Amino acid sequence: MIKVICVADYYLPGFKGGGPIRTIANMRKMLREYVEIAIFTRDRDLGSDHPYSSIQANCWTETADGPIYYACPKKFTASGLKEAIEGKAYEILYLNSFFSYRGSIEIYQQLKRRLKTMRILLAPRGEFSIGALNLKRNKKRAYLKLCRLFGCYSEIYWHASTANEHEDIVRQFPSAVQRIYIAEDPVDIGEPPGQSFESPKSKPGILRLAFISRISPMKNLDGLLRILAMTTRRIELDIYGPIEDAEYWNNCQRLIALVPRSVIVAYKGVLEPESVSSVFAEYDLFAFPTQGENFGHVIFEALRVGTPVLVSDKTPWKEDRDGALNVLPLSNEMAWSEYLNAAADRGVDAKLKMRQSVRTYAENFANSSGIIEKNLAMFFAISRKTASVQKQRLD
Repeated sequence: MIKVICVADYYLPGFKGGGPIRTIANMRKMLREYVEIAIFTRDRDLGSDHPYSSIQANCWTETADGPIYYACPKKFTASGLKEAIEGKAYEILYLNSFFSYRGSIEIYQQLKRRLKTMRILLAPRGEFSIGALNLKRNKKRAYLKLCRLFGCYSEIYWHASTANEHEDIVRQFPSAVQRIYIAEDPVDIGEPPGQSFESPKSKPGILRLAFISRISPMKNLDGLLRILAMTTRRIELDIYGPIEDAEYWNNCQRLIALVPRSVIVAYKGVLEPESVSSVFAEYDLFAFPTQGENFGHVIFEALRVGTPVLVSDKTPWKEDRDGALNVLPLSNEMAWSEYLNAAADRGVDAKLKMRQSVRTYAENFANSSGIIEKNLAMFFAISRKTASVQKQRLD
């Protein structure tokens, strides 16, 4: 059994931190027979001033998928982590951000020499993509320049979720090329959410559109609203997600006022994680013109319940020839509006047939990707277990 201490800014029962929470949860569940991934995380969700009501802070809690340490703000520090793991024999320190000060920078800079018995694995989670680097670019570029100047991170291993992220890491740290492992984010196909999968709330002549994501510049809701302003069909857009940037949301509201009368836009608030799938199943299409995704668990959440996806070319997802998933250049807003017009023209029967095709696509993706084996191989290689032990585990 390989023992890993995983630092994550946010974890279950939180959900506002987005895809990394689901990635880590799936990884723990799928690898738990071979890898114990203990979690060191905050005791509250993103943007919250209050701890989770269901947890006990500043102590280890045992769960079915491994132990979790929920740290209060004063304890979510490098010294708090060192105290939490005192006397525990972890082989790998797994960081799930590069730019998070508390969740990565402070821990790496203060503990890299003190924790000599542990190897460090860092997953940037899309932070090195061009779109992500352009947000708060001056601070990020300055820190990267200092790291390269002083040879920081020269001894760590890197977890890239895609080949594109491998290239992003090499672009920032060229000497790391031999220490990067590509292992895709685990997904769980689960079961379709009952009747709503078979009988979505489609309406003749109307496209029911969902946007489920954080309300932030990276997710590009404003881009979708500009696209909708160019459409000519009857479209209903429902927006779900936490508002991270009030000024950005105010700009989105101004754009909502400019859409044509044929388009109805409504903000529906924040969804609990267990509701995402069933809500997606009520819509004809998930439109997601994101500025960049390392993986995009929300995309798979839509696909797994049969909801087709229209996504930008800033994710690792590839277009499906049967139409389950369509990819359009982010720069071509006219092509987006034309696609939405055509989707609105589909009849109810055509929409249902499409949903069945989408579900099949999601099942094939989950069952044929070899994701578990790649993640296991990464942890075995970094822990330097013998090849014979690794083969035994994988067999």
